[in-house]
Amino acid sequence: MRPKRTDLESGAIVVSEPMLGADSVSFGLYFPTGSRHETLQNNGISHFIEHMVFRGTLRRSAVDINREIDLLGGASNAYTGKETVCLYSRVLAEHLERLIDLLADLATHGLPDGVESENELEREREVILSEISAVEDSPEDLVGELCDRAYFGEHPLALPVAGSERAVRSLKPAQIRHHFRQHIVAHDMVVAAAGRVEHDALVSLARRYLAEIPSGAPQPPLTAPGVERQSRVLERDLEQVHVCLSASGVARGERRRRTGELLSLIVGDSYSSRLFREVRDRRGLAYSIYSSLASYLDVGSFNIYFAVAPEKLDEVLAVVGGVLADVRAGGITADELEAAKLHLRTSSLLGHEATGARMGYLAEQVMLGDSDLSLETELEAVGRVGLKELHELAAELLAPPLALALVGPVSGDRGGSAGWEIPG
Repeated sequence: MRPKRTDLESGAIVVSEPMLGADSVSFGLYFPTGSRHETLQNNGISHFIEHMVFRGTLRRSAVDINREIDLLGGASNAYTGKETVCLYSRVLAEHLERLIDLLADLATHGLPDGVESENELEREREVILSEISAVEDSPEDLVGELCDRAYFGEHPLALPVAGSERAVRSLKPAQIRHHFRQHIVAHDMVVAAAGRVEHDALVSLARRYLAEIPSGAPQPPLTAPGVERQSRVLERDLEQVHVCLSASGVARGERRRRTGELLSLIVGDSYSSRLFREVRDRRGLAYSIYSSLASYLDVGSFNIYFAVAPEKLDEVLAVVGGVLADVRAGGITADELEAAKLHLRTSSLLGHEATGARMGYLAEQVMLGDSDLSLETELEAVGRVGLKELHELAAELLAPPLALALVGPVSGDRGGSAGWEIPG
């Protein structure tokens, strides 16, 4: 059974896919906004809103919301990214209408005026500040945020999703409500569901329960970032140095995105990858090393993370540089490409047996403007990727210099950025 799509008069888009044998349904509301649509002064406001809608509406108190979520017996949650805010849940199909009513209420009537709402806001502010502080205790997360700043510079894509402590402390209730009403709107909202769901019935429920979400207006045009590729060092009293490297990547909707995923699998995103084999298996230099892709609407980054003892830092940088140099020079073999294709196809199909993964995939395809919502179509395109295309992409993306961030017992006075360029 293939996915179906219906465009509503409000500007919202409903998309669904039935899954044989499923008793549950995953349902989500996706809004095309996030930390990229913020400034230094209000950084974290999208994430704050995502938290606050669960703290009470005009119809439900925070206690009511939590009780109803528990009664549904599923798993309700939300997340904020750099370009997306999502409210979602997975419940038994018989509870879908009740779930839609709940999530519609959060998106329509959240952040009400009043003393109790103000009190909830201040309590949640402390929760978010605690969440921000937790990043300071996680060097892997901290070096990732630092690497975003090294790669994107002053562009909003460098802003942390949870926000800065200074900005979150300064956000005013009226300011948060205004942002909520400007950005959590029906225009370009994606209503996605997968599992035991009938599309026409879902459309009727969406029209009934989501009608009060303001239509709003399209997001203003995005400003493309100028990639800066800096080096940044944060000295911390840790046992290891945590390192993040960022090279060019591919955008979310770019045709070569799946080719980029194949490249990452071969370079560092699997146990048989080049980096895992050279750094961990053959030399025993690090326990954790991997690569990943971060893709946004108009840009992306190819990222490498590892943690290493300070005295081994230069050696690991040299090994990583050698691996990247060989990959850039066309060193990837046909056998490596075929193995990566098999891995990507298998992991994608296994992952999409879950209703939540299928729902997220449908929403992403719609937000990117893709008219073909079939996973199989995309996997067929992966199967057609050739070695020449992969070599060309590797040479383009992995060309030096790379952005570099380090967190740990390492000095930042090593001759500036040039002192930290990786060999190769």
